Amino acid sequence: MGSWRAAAAARILPPVLALSLIEVYVFRRRAGRIEFLCLRRSPKRILGGVWQPVTGKIRRGERAAAAAAREVREEIGLAPRKMWALESVTIYFDPAANRARVLPLFAAEIGPGDRVRLSPEHDAFGFLGARAAGGRFLWEAQRRGLLAVRREVLARPRLARALEI
Repeated sequence: MGSWRAAAAARILPPVLALSLIEVYVFRRRAGRIEFLCLRRSPKRILGGVWQPVTGKIRRGERAAAAAAREVREEIGLAPRKMWALESVTIYFDPAANRARVLPLFAAEIGPGDRVRLSPEHDAFGFLGARAAGGRFLWEAQRRGLLAVRREVLARPRLARALEI
């Protein structure tokens, strides 16, 4: 019986998790509060008018953390002061591709006086508390991303030090 199990296990291939997208939850500390950056997609883009965190594609050969930093620079014109690779990931089903997608999540801190310069991908932004930001986001997974930042970075300094990149 043991050989049957070994043979069956050898035929079952583990799923391949190809990372192609990232999300970055940008925040600032201002007047004793944490404010999350919310970006509104430009009207002529896919999902125009939808509010979201920084999102983007990972380029061929690029590491996810490098893609996250690049997307922050491209979408809001800023280099983060600090970044964290969160333990949490987002998994969602993409019906067009007929596959589950996994997105690594990152948090990025910018300075309280840093000036956001939007790329053409977005037409508006706002800094909001976590609850208000979550209320703007379309996707439940992005509300969970905000919660992950609060739990993994903001509420647990020891864990935050371990996750900092």
